[in-house]
Amino acid sequence: MIYIIMKKKSIYIVEDNKDIGFILKYFLSDEGFDVELFETSAAFHTRLLLKVPDLFLLDVMLPDGDGLEICSEIKHDSCYKEKPVLLMSAHLPSEFERSKSCANSFIAKPFDLFVILNRVNEFLPAA
Repeated sequence: MIYIIMKKKSIYIVEDNKDIGFILKYFLSDEGFDVELFETSAAFHTRLLLKVPDLFLLDVMLPDGDGLEICSEIKHDSCYKEKPVLLMSAHLPSEFERSKSCANSFIAKPFDLFVILNRVNEFLPAA
């Protein structure tokens, strides 16, 4: 017998709202993704030095940073620039801010969890 072990696709979520973060983490985990949740930009940056995820899901407004800036950093770093970045916010950025951030997609809050799942699956198709 031959067994094929499929590696779960990994997602880093940066979301300071504990309730939203918890719901996203467990919903996406139940859908088969390996999900790590960070409530601050600092915690995210520390972990990013150790492991690169397959996709980033970032809140725009954070207590110690800005999701747009984090996105721009990711997209301008040769280690991460090919990874999809999805930004979410109740206050969607202007067209200028969107283009500057280089995000792959923007998701307006409040959102339906299946909108998030569809967007994630769009950028992380099954292997």
